[in-house]
Amino acid sequence: MARPEVPDTSALLDAIRRPDRWPALERSLQSGRIWLSSVVVTELYAGTRSAEDARHLDLMVAAMQGIERLLTPTAGEWARAGRLIARRISLEGSVRPRDHLADVLIVVSAARLSGVVITANVRHFEAWARLASAARLDVTIRPLPAAE
Repeated sequence: MARPEVPDTSALLDAIRRPDRWPALERSLQSGRIWLSSVVVTELYAGTRSAEDARHLDLMVAAMQGIERLLTPTAGEWARAGRLIARRISLEGSVRPRDHLADVLIVVSAARLSGVVITANVRHFEAWARLASAARLDVTIRPLPAAE
């Protein structure tokens, strides 16, 4: 059985900004395997460039809420994200938590589903997935698929 997929912001931005990717995005969203992270929603709204961008995002969020595929970190996942950031600081030295919090929240909440984070930033997310795995969380990372 296929694992649930949680696209990060980079994956959705790529699809939103490149019309040639819209058919693949639409098929993915309709597959029932895709979950939209509320963390990603926040980042997408923060980056909207126009009222039209915001309307498209409103429609996407409403559609995902309608099929109960909006993934919001729980209080426990927020705490777990903080612990993972603290662990990385202890292993690697100075890390600015605010620079990583969104990505760690995506990884930790995707782990609740035993999900796959789809990203254009594989190396960065794999570092967090390794720490998550060491903390017994089940999450994997997969690169953004090539355009059709």
